[in-house]
Parts: sequence; C-alpha cells; structure tokens
Amino acid sequence: MALILFIQSCKSSETFSGYSYDPEGVTDTQDRDIQEQPKRTIGFLSDGVWISNEFEGARANDVFRVDEFHYIIRIDPEISPINNSPWYGFRIWSNETRSVTVELEYTDGRQRYLPKKSFDDGLSWANIDSSNYRVDLETGNGILHLTTENDPLWISAQEVFTTRDFRMWKEDLMSLPFIQSQVIGTSHLGRSINQIKISEHLDEPLKGVIFIYGRQHPPEIPGFLVGLKFIETLTADTDLAIQFRKYFDVWAFPLMNPDGADGGHWRTNAAGVDLNRDWLFFNQPETAAVRNAVLKIQLRSDRKPFYSIDFHSTGRTIFYPISRNIDTFPHLFAYRWAESIQQALPDTELLVQPFDVVSPIAKNWSFRTFGIDGVTFEVSDEMSGNMLDEFASKSAETFMRLMIEEFENYIDSN
Repeated sequence: MALILFIQSCKSSETFSGYSYDPEGVTDTQDRDIQEQPKRTIGFLSDGVWISNEFEGARANDVFRVDEFHYIIRIDPEISPINNSPWYGFRIWSNETRSVTVELEYTDGRQRYLPKKSFDDGLSWANIDSSNYRVDLETGNGILHLTTENDPLWISAQEVFTTRDFRMWKEDLMSLPFIQSQVIGTSHLGRSINQIKISEHLDEPLKGVIFIYGRQHPPEIPGFLVGLKFIETLTADTDLAIQFRKYFDVWAFPLMNPDGADGGHWRTNAAGVDLNRDWLFFNQPETAAVRNAVLKIQLRSDRKPFYSIDFHSTGRTIFYPISRNIDTFPHLFAYRWAESIQQALPDTELLVQPFDVVSPIAKNWSFRTFGIDGVTFEVSDEMSGNMLDEFASKSAETFMRLMIEEFENYIDSN
C-alpha cells in the first residue's frame, strides 16, 4: 500500500465530554464498580473438552455447550457501556484430537480483533488461519473452528503480554549502564507503576527530555510493543542513538495500566476508569503517579521538556498530532516526523489527523503543562512480527535524527 499522509480538519470545542466513539460519562473518572471475572476451568465430559481462563490476561466470563464440540464463550466487559475494544483470551484442550467450534459472544460489543493462537504457553503467537474464522455480521460474534489436542491451545485477541512479561523485558533493558528504573506508585490492586529513565552524559549542562506513555488501554498490544521496540532503538549502540542520548534523556512509563493488562480488561483500570480521560483531575493512582513523576522535571534547571509520545492501537496506523494553528515547541514537529516515516517506509499506510488540546488526554496535558508538542501514536491492530519491529525501529531512527536537529537549533538560538 502506498503511504498516505492525510490531514483532517481539526475538531474543537469549548468543553469536552468524550470523542464520538466514547461511552457517555467517560470523562467522569471517579471510581466505579467493575464486573469481576470468575476464574475457572470448565469441562464438558461427554466431549472430553476443557476451556479455561485461569491465567493472567485471560477473559472468558462463561462457557456454554451448544452441541457436540460446539461452544459459546461469553465475553463481558469490566464496565458497561464501554468502547468497543473487546478483549478475549482462553485456553482450550481435549483428551483426543478434536475439531471444535467456538463462538465468541459479546455483551455490549462485537468482534474486533483477529484471533491469535499460541501452541507454546503464550511464548509465540500467530494469526489464526482465515479459513477457520469468520464474523457473524448479524450478531457481531466471532466464530472459530479449532483443532484441539491434549496440550492446551491459547486463543487471544492479541498476544498476551502481562506484567510478568514486562518485568522480564525491563530487567533485560536494565543491563545497560545508563538505564534506571524505579517504582513511582501502585495501582488500585497494588501492582507497580514503573518509570524507566534513559540518561547518559550526565555532565552535559542542558539536555532535553522526551516523555513516553504507554498501555493505558490494555488490549492495545501492537502500540505497546512498538513503544517497547522504540525504547530499545533509543538505547542501541549506534552512532545515531549515542548522539541522541548526548542531547536527550527519556522518561518512559510504558505500562500504565497493569491491573487492566493482567485482568484482561477491554479498556479501563481496576476502578472502571479510562486512564486516558483522567489527565485533568488525576483521580486515579496510575495517572497521578505518572503526573507526579513527570512534574519533578520542574526542579531541574539542567533539563528541558521537549516532546511527548503516547502509544496506542486502533484500526489503522494514525498520528494524532496537535493542530497546526496551536503554537507548540518544537512547532509542527509531529508533521515533519510523519513525513520522515513516510519516506523511510513507503509501503506503510499512515494517516495524520490533527486535534485540538481540549480533551483530558496525556498528550494534551503535556502541552498544557510544558507547552511542548506531542503525538498520540496509534498502531494498527493487526501490525505484528517483523513489520512491527521495522516500523518501530524506523520510527525511532527518524525521530532521533529530527530531534537532534531540533536540539542543535534550540542551542544555537539561545
């Protein structure tokens, strides 16, 4: 596909009550009760088939037998109404090799994510074969035809990446001497909120700081993984990354919603709140912890906020920059960055859709607080594997080149 740079007219309003795809009341970020998911393994002895949600990141609220080797799995969201990001995840196995049909039935939702499968306990994932999957257009249910055996087959909306997997990734990254990690707070359920700092050349009199936010919405795994690969590219032993780290520190918060990630949530944290609508009142411990950590830069005369990136996923790969008519620093950076990605990856489709800064989201808070430019970086739901890695690394490389130029221009003009 040819890469498309599409500029949409900006959306503005004096007050904000949610985007067109948001449920009513999304900007009320006070705690609410959520629907707990019972964890259990359900067996159908006459078929010799078992279905389980007893693992972190699973979602399968109930299972019903329709007919021989035909089952309905009901998928309920943690709150309702809710955005249509219907996460599901379960394991299925049988005493003998069987051909089974599984229907995913959603409460307050419809099938969105192409099923992923794993045969090795979630270590590696692949898309289910298209011939074994369809969507019932009338009901919105997903219908899967699976071959089961004694070893469990994992099925999920995206590959499962839990807080345990994140800890392992973080520990690998921390083998580098210029990486620091600290716990800046805890979630409702006591899981750690982590800040990762990339900081080298500590004797420089002034350095810019890049803020990276990630996984506020649990199902948005491609954006989360692009964010992790993006960070890895910034830490690489390349001339470009070394020069970048001379000019910039990175303050990253890659996994802001650990309760939602491990709980298999569609959208919210353990208090039923969309974290990316809580950047005005900061009612939630996760957003409050990140805000407090970022504000510490105000105590540093040798550090200057430069840019913010918030990684997400949606139906297509999209940049949501700040509107051109709003004065930011560095001005119009997101547009130049998008053009550079376009040149580096001509076979990738990218849209650019500007918005104003009235909504209570991470990028807009960074602008309101520091005057800096930023982008909500949305990755296609179906980007995966080598394509995802290449997109992340090329995006990071173009980002570093442009940011180095911005920093040098800033120093020259000051």
